Amino acid sequence: MNHATPFFAPDSFWNTPLAADAHPDPESARWIELLAQSQTQLRGLHINLHDWTIPVFQADAATPRHTLHPKLLRCHLSQGHVKTSEANLTPDHPLGLHSSVREIAIPIPEEAVPDAKQDAHLTVIDAAARRAYDLWQCRREADGTWHTNAAIAYDLDGPGLFSPADLPHIRNDESVHFHGPCRASGVPLLGGLIMRDEIAAGRIAHKLAFACPVPGLQRRVYPPAAWTDGWLPGGVPEGCLLQLNPALDLAAFNLTPAARTIARALQEFGATLVDYAGGVTLYGESLEPHPGATWHGVLGENDLGVIGFEHYRILETGPLTEGGSHPVFHQGMSRLFYDYIEKNGAECLFPLEPWRTTFPG
Repeated sequence: MNHATPFFAPDSFWNTPLAADAHPDPESARWIELLAQSQTQLRGLHINLHDWTIPVFQADAATPRHTLHPKLLRCHLSQGHVKTSEANLTPDHPLGLHSSVREIAIPIPEEAVPDAKQDAHLTVIDAAARRAYDLWQCRREADGTWHTNAAIAYDLDGPGLFSPADLPHIRNDESVHFHGPCRASGVPLLGGLIMRDEIAAGRIAHKLAFACPVPGLQRRVYPPAAWTDGWLPGGVPEGCLLQLNPALDLAAFNLTPAARTIARALQEFGATLVDYAGGVTLYGESLEPHPGATWHGVLGENDLGVIGFEHYRILETGPLTEGGSHPVFHQGMSRLFYDYIEKNGAECLFPLEPWRTTFPG
């Protein structure tokens, strides 16, 4: 799909290469070991290409416009993300609709469908207006209206970040989703997304995004992470930068051309931790909704996994910013979560059973 990448300003966080003299964080070895322990099927990174990722659609002047409807108050309050915001659900609460999309009609193509998994992500690009629109847990109802648990708009030529000023009402322990951002770290969905056209061109000139099962509890790196859904005390902070050893000879690995392109980007730009996931994974745009577009024969989800975590490092973070969501249940929760809860008696917002047998990690 042709989306005119890279997104955001040339000097933005996303489009700035890593410094040649970058150093690993003092905690790098421990964090890398956590990543390695939490990845059960591969030696290195997975790539989400077909689900649990982001479908991207193009809008133009003829695209139908829709006023978004919040779903938050229709969710059962026992759900973790909702429970943490329950005390703050005052009449002026944004209910997931950021001020940039509230009470306006946004363009959503007729063919647009969200990702099929629970996060139900969706991004629409209005290239002429140089705007993008992110949605989380969204769906189109039978009457054609769009309902969503989070939505936010941002400039394609801007910094690609949401600042504290963009989230003036969020409180510690709340989910950032209920204030608009659709990534748990409070970054745009387009940030770090691997696009099909970039792979075809053989060059990715921006940082990537990754997720993992062991993000740190209420500690993050800004920029870029305006928030975090981390659950593990001392875990890997969302917003940190993972770099593949820039001196590593990629010719020593049997990489496909697409995987080699991604590996070079990991050496030059790195990847930032943006979310919780059941494994350690990068994100490629979902091509499933686009007829004739496919990753098959181009890039496989495990193509990068031959490069082990021993070849990666996490760069110096500087002081970590405090604050984030309360630890809540995620679908596909890691066995490490259950182990930690049982050993430490940590408060959580869901019963361990029957989730352990349903989602064993």
